[in-house]
Amino acid sequence: MEREPGKQEREVHYRDISEEFLSIPGYDFPEFLRTLDHEPALEIKVDWKDKYMARRLKAFLEDFHALDIKQKRRATIRATEAQWMEELNVFASGVKWEKV
Repeated sequence: MEREPGKQEREVHYRDISEEFLSIPGYDFPEFLRTLDHEPALEIKVDWKDKYMARRLKAFLEDFHALDIKQKRRATIRATEAQWMEELNVFASGVKWEKV
């Protein structure tokens, strides 16, 4: 695949907000995300805690506000196969699984 002359692909830098995801209560996290509207891309990479945390990551990826502001997002959960099986819907929706 050829690129147009003079155009270069830009590598997107994802800001890691994993620590904030783990430390900010779920009900305050959406407000925190709004303070990052200027960021082009966000990522969260965490160890499995429970199905509720996994569902919060799914919501992080599916947030319509991110689409409106054209913000890229990615999320990864490090989990066992049994944990992965517990929340297949989360992983089917775009949360990446890193097997441990």
